[in-house]
Amino acid sequence: MPAVAVTLNTNDFGDVRTLASLAQVKPAKLVMDATATSDNANLVVVSGTQLVETSTFLHGASLSDFAIVCGNLPGVTLWAPVQDECSLGTLADNIDQTLFMDDVFINSLEFSYTTGANATENYGAETDQKMWLLNAGRFVNFETFTLASGDVSNGYVTMDAYADDVTIATLANGNDAFLRKDANGEPAVTWYDTSANQMNNVAVEIISIDTPNATEFRYNDANGRLHFPTGTAIVAGDRLDVVYAGSAYSTTANQKYFAILDSADRPDIIGAIRQGQIEIFIVDPSETYVNGWSDAAAWRLTGCTMTCDLTREPLTELGHLGPYDRPLTLPIPITVTVDTTAGNLENWSKIAGKLAEYTADTLTSINLADLIGKEDLLLVAKVYAQTDEEAGGTSTNRTLATNSPLIGQSYLNNGVKGTYAAAGETEYALKTVVVEHLKITDEAYTLDLGTNATQTFGFRSTNDLYAIKGDIAITNITGDFKIRRNG
Repeated sequence: MPAVAVTLNTNDFGDVRTLASLAQVKPAKLVMDATATSDNANLVVVSGTQLVETSTFLHGASLSDFAIVCGNLPGVTLWAPVQDECSLGTLADNIDQTLFMDDVFINSLEFSYTTGANATENYGAETDQKMWLLNAGRFVNFETFTLASGDVSNGYVTMDAYADDVTIATLANGNDAFLRKDANGEPAVTWYDTSANQMNNVAVEIISIDTPNATEFRYNDANGRLHFPTGTAIVAGDRLDVVYAGSAYSTTANQKYFAILDSADRPDIIGAIRQGQIEIFIVDPSETYVNGWSDAAAWRLTGCTMTCDLTREPLTELGHLGPYDRPLTLPIPITVTVDTTAGNLENWSKIAGKLAEYTADTLTSINLADLIGKEDLLLVAKVYAQTDEEAGGTSTNRTLATNSPLIGQSYLNNGVKGTYAAAGETEYALKTVVVEHLKITDEAYTLDLGTNATQTFGFRSTNDLYAIKGDIAITNITGDFKIRRNG
């Protein structure tokens, strides 16, 4: 059985879209361009021992999203177009070849924030097949349709492949180049059934006349109509995703792979994040933070790394060459490492649950038993668009600089969407990552001749990592409050 290892290394650019897409957050909750509500939010703040939902809903993704198989496709689809050498440095979509992989399962992720380097968001993945598309099939197109009532009554949608004179290729094995596959390995169209909240790959066939079929989609390449299966309960609001290899890009399918991101709902002014845009907090949920996030800020940090091992077990059966599934092994272990330049003992006091005594100058000692005794710490990482110098401060003191490019951009604060209107307004985080239930596993103090003393803290947790689009108040994660997946 072929084994294909995939590594995705990215600069953190202040958004959770990559994580949410790889976790297969459902389409209704993946949009993230409006105020978060119970219907479109993927995360929710809960309260009390019975975990009662509050009215605070959040866009984002969690580790538990990677474990959900009901209603999801078997893995994600990845492709990478390679620009023609003569077009390098341009925005042209002259493609020489495209690498394509389907059924890709994420098996690890890492968030890394360090001084002197860009913040990174890295993923490991696995699959059992890959292919290169070239010549008449080198352009991978993605067309998506949210169906209106007229589409349902007609029984078809018209694809842009026809309008833009794109010929859908035939692969070397003789199959039509619809690149997603159904359970039997046949070319397929993805149908998002909103009633059942399920994604299904349904077989598709190319024909030259309008003759719908009861169990499969049919694409008439003579008029561009993609006919729905007559025996399938497709309704208005459902979505169709069509991934195919063709002779060119269609108008809607061309995602402008080499163009600059431009959106009021995405941090389009940022290519990478550096140290002045990152704040790390060590939060004791039982503490009262009079000055909010400022009291929880971790001091003199030089690095923070969060690693999650998403172990997959390939399930095989007679009659199929490849695995039919790769379920996630639970619980999901989370490892957090925090590096600091040694200074005062404030970080120690936070980890030991003795911040109030430390602040009041009544604390006389901290020992390893104090550190081990805390089992409910939280680590929070916030990513901002401006550096602290541009913002004129840190944490809640961050404001928009004069003539800031953020003016006119959207933000989310506690799941509520707003728009920056003028300089001097409070700047909210682009992204907030929360790891709950941290337990310290190791601590090291290093002092060498000629260098500053350093401290390293290691923590572990399971399952509870949440990446939130936008900012969140500290009162939404302390006391009885927690973040959970909004099922």
